[in-house]
Amino acid sequence: MKFRGLLATKGIHYLATRFGWRKLRSLAFDEKYRRGDWNFGADGTGELDMVIRHYLREGDLLIMGCGGASILKDLETSSLKSALGIDLSPEAIRLAGRFASEKISFQLADMVTFQCPRPYDVVLFSESLNYVPVAGQESLLRRLAKSLKPNGVFVVTIAQSKRYADILEGIRQNFHVLEDRPFSSSSRQLIVFDLGHSYS
Repeated sequence: MKFRGLLATKGIHYLATRFGWRKLRSLAFDEKYRRGDWNFGADGTGELDMVIRHYLREGDLLIMGCGGASILKDLETSSLKSALGIDLSPEAIRLAGRFASEKISFQLADMVTFQCPRPYDVVLFSESLNYVPVAGQESLLRRLAKSLKPNGVFVVTIAQSKRYADILEGIRQNFHVLEDRPFSSSSRQLIVFDLGHSYS
């Protein structure tokens, strides 16, 4: 119990989730959800919902690092064909399960190694891309890009845009950016991008 508690403390959680082996990362994420540390409010949620709807066009949504899948609270099932949320944390998948339906499912998986089972219109990283080691972010996005439908996009949100400025800059340099702005109600950053001409 003490060990699990340590995994939720600031510095140790950072090290465990960025550099730990899969089981350690899973335990660290689990503890955050168990403690309620990641019961996020509605900061920009309504605006993100509108952005997703715009690009989704009633299509297929993939949520990478879905957590408790709070985005689905406001995203009506009529606005999508299907949604799949994946997360490394069994506790996150348990919490997200409240949104499960014929259209919406969840899978325990590591987003770093996850293989898409089908093409998607929108691949969403809501406060989750920063948990992918920096050295592997571009290769992950390039691999997932192969599973985007024509006109499909990535949607990424980052709450700590200054801390993770390198992620945003990497996207700007390597992808075709469609939207790049803070949310109107907060400093949380939204960036939407697609393949552009970076891929052959």
